[in-house]
Amino acid sequence: MLLPPRPVVVVGAGLAILVFAPVVAALAAKSSQPAAGARPALVTVAPDVAAATLVDGSARTELPWLVPGDDDPAVAPDGRRIAFSSERDGNPEIYVADAATGAVLRLTRNLQADDRRPAWSPDGRRIVWQSGRPGSFDLFVMNADGGRKQRLVGGAGDDIDPDWSPDGERVAFSSNRGGHRDLWSAPVAGGEPELLLDVRGEARAPAWSPDGRRLAYGGVVGGDADIWLATPGGPEPRRVTRGAAADLRPDWAPDGRRLAFIRAGGGHAKIWLVRADGSQARPLEGSAGDTDPDWALASPSLAPGPDQLLPDLEQLAPAGLVVIAEGKRFKLGFVSAVENLGRGPLRIRGVRPPGRATMDTVQVIELRGGGTRIVKGVGRMRYENHPPHKHWHFQPFERYELRRASDNAFLVRDGKSGFCLIDRYGRASRHVPNVGPPRFISDCGAYRPQLRRVEEGSSAGYVDRYPAFFHGQDVDVTGVPAGEYVLVHLANPERLARELRYSNNAASVRIRLVWPSGMAAAPTVEVLARCGDSARCP
Repeated sequence: MLLPPRPVVVVGAGLAILVFAPVVAALAAKSSQPAAGARPALVTVAPDVAAATLVDGSARTELPWLVPGDDDPAVAPDGRRIAFSSERDGNPEIYVADAATGAVLRLTRNLQADDRRPAWSPDGRRIVWQSGRPGSFDLFVMNADGGRKQRLVGGAGDDIDPDWSPDGERVAFSSNRGGHRDLWSAPVAGGEPELLLDVRGEARAPAWSPDGRRLAYGGVVGGDADIWLATPGGPEPRRVTRGAAADLRPDWAPDGRRLAFIRAGGGHAKIWLVRADGSQARPLEGSAGDTDPDWALASPSLAPGPDQLLPDLEQLAPAGLVVIAEGKRFKLGFVSAVENLGRGPLRIRGVRPPGRATMDTVQVIELRGGGTRIVKGVGRMRYENHPPHKHWHFQPFERYELRRASDNAFLVRDGKSGFCLIDRYGRASRHVPNVGPPRFISDCGAYRPQLRRVEEGSSAGYVDRYPAFFHGQDVDVTGVPAGEYVLVHLANPERLARELRYSNNAASVRIRLVWPSGMAAAPTVEVLARCGDSARCP
């Protein structure tokens, strides 16, 4: 059974009042209000992408700060920050990304353990997470900046899936410390864990309701994995979902009326929504392959709505490959093209501070109905004083890499100094609705190195195309051994500019490089395969 909520003493105006945790939860919520304009959104991860989806179906936007392989997303109460686990530095660690600034901060450095499943305190000041190895995790807490780390729960048992109670007093978790896997809780202020829920089968991934009155969890009974709901001091837990598929990892809507969960079966996964009484279960549109739902009030910087006319850069596969000799060196040239298939333009504005040779750049996102939103720190502009350019180049916009086909290991990259983004190369090859006339038709400040402000970009429905060897449209293959390689083109390579999608920013070709007359003469290149949507080309 689920134990009743512990009473909490609230002191104010000289009066001590005995209340239950749900009341305190409402008081605590006022200390961490979501950002202005926050909307209910589901943040999820898939093998190749993380995304924020507005549950009304009006918008889905991929997240630039999480890379393929990142996991366990948890949105902070302010709706602006997102904690997650990642192996990007070689070991599972906890990170926090700030959607407003784009900054990503690594919070843990524990090479002897896997750090996973972060969860925020209700005031957004602390994070609880599990640390250890599979089968022997403990729970720890730390400040949201990574400071003051301390163990919360340890000893015998495998303690996983922590979730902070809305009153900020306790952490619920799943553990087998009692002999089989039940739900437990531990006081954040210190003390021994207490059994919270003793069930038939197994109980995992507890999720407190926003008012603190109910607890959803993933229960496995008789081989069936379903979502269950328990009420403190109430009847026995009841099953919310049923079916042949495995229903896992519930998470509450901010208003406490519905639950999101993973439904997995037949090698496929999808996010489903269901009312707390078990009715109106339905899949979330566009969530095929998504897992780990976190339902939150997300700020517009984390989950842009349809009012933000974001671009969508689609990188086309390299074309027109040719090798030339430059003295004793050999260059592989190629045509590159990036199309904007989004709702609005990629609009880049450069401003040069006094005494600086380069311009700082911002992205200007246009809003439906008028107005703009500014994203800072998306790159820089430099005046290139080399014929035939002699104008202001934006960087980073594209990157060209030669990788070894056997293991995708990086070998060589281009030396291109930047791009003048304009619409004069024509329309995109794919249909984009409501395409207007080209907007970016200037010369990027040609022959005017004294300029202090330049604006360039790519309109929705247009393409930016560069021919082979056009001031850096090549990679140096001098001395590269004969063999098979992958030539990769990457648009918006550092994900500094905001887009609808990032999963279409890479394209590649697989090539065979041969030196028929020895490495003192130019090699030949044969294209073996084209991969228009991936940096890997089998």
